[in-house]
Amino acid sequence: MTAVCRSWRASLADQKINFPAICLMLQEDDTSDNHCFYSMLEEIFDELDLPELREWRCWGSPFGWLVTHDLNCEIRLFNPFSRASFPLPKSSWCIEKLILSINPKESNSNCIVFAIYWGFLDRGRIGFAKPGDLAWRTLIYDDGDDGDDDDEDDDGGGFLWDDAIYFKCNFYGCLNSGEIFLFEDLNGAHPKSVKFASRPPNFHGGRTCYLFDLDGNLCMTCRDPFDVDDGNDDDEDIGYTIKFVIFKLDMDTKSWEKIYSLGDRSLFLGNCCTFTVAAADYPGCKPNCIYSTDASIDVADIGIYDVEKNRDKDIGLEPFPKSKPVEQLLSVAPPVWIIPYPPL
Repeated sequence: MTAVCRSWRASLADQKINFPAICLMLQEDDTSDNHCFYSMLEEIFDELDLPELREWRCWGSPFGWLVTHDLNCEIRLFNPFSRASFPLPKSSWCIEKLILSINPKESNSNCIVFAIYWGFLDRGRIGFAKPGDLAWRTLIYDDGDDGDDDDEDDDGGGFLWDDAIYFKCNFYGCLNSGEIFLFEDLNGAHPKSVKFASRPPNFHGGRTCYLFDLDGNLCMTCRDPFDVDDGNDDDEDIGYTIKFVIFKLDMDTKSWEKIYSLGDRSLFLGNCCTFTVAAADYPGCKPNCIYSTDASIDVADIGIYDVEKNRDKDIGLEPFPKSKPVEQLLSVAPPVWIIPYPPL
């Protein structure tokens, strides 16, 4: 273990952060290399000096790794606890989100990073690369596409990609319409996205959809849905009271079921690959809750969504514990979920 890790361990011991822990990483200010790691479950802050992240935007993961992108178009995997890093191909894309699918340090890891990025008019493209690749490739809903990212004339289908996931040995993506796509031939000459499931009945999309594994089921939640069942089909309602709707997909029949509970799991989403944890494994973590962040630095989009409380009444997001310090740090950069891995 490196001296940096020993220092981190000692610092955590001083602050009495107990592991395992889920941390919210926040930048102290836009001129400082200090990053605050907030153990929201214990309401404790700690700090790391990370000059490696200067002028980099970050997306988190439950694997202890960040995916980072800087102003010079450099993209990499970076572990803020060990300082290890893996380069990814450079890209001049206007990137909306980077998603780490699998822990890159696991043996025989089929680690792929997905990049949702802006096309000419919208988030019409999704690219992918592995550590060590020389170039990104683009996934397009076109069986004849060669998958190369330098085909700038293709319109990418005009899709609004929202999320991607590695689930039961396959990769899937979702659109903000609620449609699910299977990603095929990622190691071959013609990678493509094939429609796997239509959107749920009476569902007309929303602001952002997220894919996650819930007890071995592929599920999707949508922030601020246009849901006919709930009478929320008015654009003016979006963005005021944050609301989530949850669906479970039957992989055989491709049919959706609307569900009203996460059970004993907690769901983390936002500036990270979407993931769930067993609440009992993380002291202080609330079961059947969604811990939400957003690409914005608007504190109204960040907090805890209690699924049970919101079932009969739209309460929306409740603030994180110690929300005032978090709110002050949010003015600098969007917050990032990360779980130190492996546990110290």
